[in-house]
Amino acid sequence: MDNILVCENLSFRYDKDIVLNNISFTLRDGDFLAIIGPNGGGKSTLAKILLNLLKPTSGLIKYPQISLFNKDSLVGYTPQDTSINKDFTIQAFDVVLMGFLEKRLFGYKITKQDKKEALEIMEKLGIADIRFRKIGDLSGGQRQRVLIARALCGNPKLLIFDEPTSSIDLPTKQEIYKLLKEINSSHTIIVITHDISNLLEYASNILFINKELLSFEGLQDNIDIDRYFCKITNQHRNTN
Repeated sequence: MDNILVCENLSFRYDKDIVLNNISFTLRDGDFLAIIGPNGGGKSTLAKILLNLLKPTSGLIKYPQISLFNKDSLVGYTPQDTSINKDFTIQAFDVVLMGFLEKRLFGYKITKQDKKEALEIMEKLGIADIRFRKIGDLSGGQRQRVLIARALCGNPKLLIFDEPTSSIDLPTKQEIYKLLKEINSSHTIIVITHDISNLLEYASNILFINKELLSFEGLQDNIDIDRYFCKITNQHRNTN
């Protein structure tokens, strides 16, 4: 498989405070990468760097297959549900359509084809029936599916999800992870998460980030991270 993302010796500082130090990893087509770590460990900062919202203090980030001027090769992003203003009177369908606007560098108007594609995406995610409901009236799981649909607009090669299950109950969390795994069949995925309980059933690789990087590539058996979160073993995997 070809590389889709290469990070080389990324470091980031706020004034004198080190947020990330010498982070290097490679992401390949079809990977499902989970990034874990403590609060304040630099996970969200790394996501912002990957999205070109922050510039690293040093190091390089490369997208070998992605051109910022190609609609069909951009990075899709789903923020935390907490970033959504639930009092904002906007319909779910309009939130999804925003995915097309966010991927344009210059002025752009929504087209009939965009609306058709957005509806098809919502149908695939099982939320077409709620497209005219206000975003604030939806459940946490429904809102998350709306955000995922928005990220899928334009068929990006890489999808980055920031805490996609942070505000939903356990059964819905499992539904969201199953959905992400289905999406992974046609997209490369990065998930920033604290939700280790469901992680191994879906992720192909794990990066633990606490300013510096500890890689759990391949999810080897008996990786001991007791000093961070828990012990990860393949016993957690679904063996059905």
